[in-house]
Amino acid sequence: MTPTCDLNGLQTNHQILEQIKASGGRINENSLPEFGAFIEKLGHQVDDLNKLNVIHVTGTKGKGSTCAFIQSILSHMPGQSLKIGLFTSPHLIEVRERIQINGQPLSRGDFAKYFYQTYDRLKAPLPALRKVAEESPSMPMYFRFLTLMAYHTFLAENVDVAIMEVGVGGEYDSTNVVRQPSVCGIASLGIDHQGALGTTIEEIAWHKAGIIKRGVAVFTVDQPESALRVIRERAAERQAPEPTVVSPLSADVTLGIAGDHQRTNAALAVALCHEWARKQGISNASDAWIAQGLADAQWPGRSQTFASPRHAEMTWYVDGAHTVESMAACAAWFVGASSGPRVLLFNAAHNRSAQALLAVLSAKGCDFVEAVFCPNLSRRADSANFTVLNDAELAQQKESARIWATHSPLCKTTVLPTIDDAVAYIEATYAATPTHVLVTGSLHLVGGVLDAAKGSI
Repeated sequence: MTPTCDLNGLQTNHQILEQIKASGGRINENSLPEFGAFIEKLGHQVDDLNKLNVIHVTGTKGKGSTCAFIQSILSHMPGQSLKIGLFTSPHLIEVRERIQINGQPLSRGDFAKYFYQTYDRLKAPLPALRKVAEESPSMPMYFRFLTLMAYHTFLAENVDVAIMEVGVGGEYDSTNVVRQPSVCGIASLGIDHQGALGTTIEEIAWHKAGIIKRGVAVFTVDQPESALRVIRERAAERQAPEPTVVSPLSADVTLGIAGDHQRTNAALAVALCHEWARKQGISNASDAWIAQGLADAQWPGRSQTFASPRHAEMTWYVDGAHTVESMAACAAWFVGASSGPRVLLFNAAHNRSAQALLAVLSAKGCDFVEAVFCPNLSRRADSANFTVLNDAELAQQKESARIWATHSPLCKTTVLPTIDDAVAYIEATYAATPTHVLVTGSLHLVGGVLDAAKGSI
């Protein structure tokens, strides 16, 4: 067996989200106490996590980019030589991308080492796992296992800071087990994961603001007024300082991650880094090294462009946008950066609205000559356990193609069974002409295309 095979044997995020929906949210109530029990089973105490000086980031869109900016900024801090841990999700090609040290995924050897330290200790009969409730699981599911492994890795590696991106929500997310982070950040909020978080922006804001802790500074980007009200109320309830709302960076600041919307994420990252440095007693947070960190930041799969290594005339534009707001930003970036002919490769995870996302692409004037649809299926082992179920996936893609035809009746549509097949088809069909291909709708799709069309992130 390999770490990937054993990891893929755990429950997927999709299964957990379905259980949460079926329980009316009750399954959430024990999630953090249960996660604390898993930490104890590994030989740690929950309070041990406080020494990781956590920067905790949540949001509906932009939280991953914010974490990437933070990592880059802190890596440029002069005279510190910080050891920086970063935990994000999902991965694009290999699962070890989720746990990074100093901007690099764990090596395969280190990933296997820390994976089996975590896995074997959880499977061992002694010490017995403290059961929070009779129905409490004996093993964490896929995402929670990786969160547990990340915390274990960062403690073992003695990192100076752990940048932790929330998976879903915040209040009950496994990353939220940390009791005293150094600082908390809330990126842009929108409607997503309604089954687990609620159907209104206020309900979603309540979950996201659940990462706020007593006495810990919290920063947020500008939000709808009703969401800001909830964030402020939750901060007051938790006896945290009044949340600080940051403004986007000006257009003259150079960013390593493309897209005007990244100026908002970068501003949040700068504020979080300033507060983290202040908490550590570091006073040399100069504009120069922050600017360099912003310029050098990289976040694969978000507003990323690469030339096809096999076909000189083909350029790929990949962005994991999967909400209406992020799709609008993605479309604006693509229209501004590309020219025709344009091809779309699209997939929307089954719990997200293809109708709404495709409507945004249609309204932005992308003018595609062909739209290709495929399930989030590839031939890589790391991709075998996506957060969607495989049943009826092809039927969903056919429905997306039908929806697109109503928006753009003159555009050709094609449905293919896997990501690899879709990439091969596009390359075979358009290799001879200067073609710009937009890949969007799902980070899992983006990861599969980076693997199939580029061979790396």
